[in-house]
Amino acid sequence: MKHLLIINGAKREIKALQIAEILKHFEGLDPVIHYTTAPHEATTFLREYLTENKDEVTVYACGGDGTINEVVNGLIGFPQAIMAIFPIGTGNDFVKVYGGVAAYENPDDVIHGEIHKVDVSVLKGAEEGEIASINVINFGFDAVVGERGAIYASQGKKNPFDRAIPEAILKARRNKIEVYADGEKLNEKVMLLSCLAHGKYVGGKFCCAPKSDNEDGLMDVSVAHCMSLFSFMGLMKTYEVGKHLDDPKTAKRFSYRRAKEVRIVCKKRSAICVDGEMVHGTDMTATVIPGAIRLLCPKKKEPAAE
Repeated sequence: MKHLLIINGAKREIKALQIAEILKHFEGLDPVIHYTTAPHEATTFLREYLTENKDEVTVYACGGDGTINEVVNGLIGFPQAIMAIFPIGTGNDFVKVYGGVAAYENPDDVIHGEIHKVDVSVLKGAEEGEIASINVINFGFDAVVGERGAIYASQGKKNPFDRAIPEAILKARRNKIEVYADGEKLNEKVMLLSCLAHGKYVGGKFCCAPKSDNEDGLMDVSVAHCMSLFSFMGLMKTYEVGKHLDDPKTAKRFSYRRAKEVRIVCKKRSAICVDGEMVHGTDMTATVIPGAIRLLCPKKKEPAAE
């Protein structure tokens, strides 16, 4: 078995101590180390590496959700690859399915973990090209926050994503986007927000898909219908803790399905957030690939004996 570490090259010096500590646990395993040099470079590197190297290899995504997404897109179609994660990025939503960052603190628990065959979805029709998702595809209000927040961040503004929320509340509560789950139309012309999920969390704290199971061969699809500003503000806490589909007061504001394929039809060019990566389009389709990734997960700890 070969071992390949894909390390997000941003702020490399700051991460040096974390990487050094991780590498102590690879003694005798002779890992190959690759630091990324630009956005999406990890995907290109992995496709080239796996085309040339047919031996089984564990690829470790060392970074946040963006690095994980780049690695996933590089591994699809290469059965010799196993994926693992060292969550040392700023956004670590996906690993919350497996106990969060705390479950990954001991690198040995990852290196000698358990393999799960997990689903991904592939989104086609975006201007930026085909892209796979292992966590959440989300659009509507929160995608507008993400896109505007990124612009503010690039301008050096403080608290860029918080700054984007008022703008999104005013402009993005009636998104002209229609959602079809396995051919069934889930909303009428407008919507508030929607997520297509294998994972459970977005935005660092929001449990958008509490019922999702990334080994069932389906996406969890939810669409929040348009509502008043007062109702929307009241919804946020329930949405944050993942109770919005069970609480009768909020569940009525959602359409919820499990589906193999979802079509997204936008009245005008719209932003779609794929595991934190922004893409754009007007007519896009997400399709599940069951068990597409062999994921090495930390072993669950047995409860201590009383």
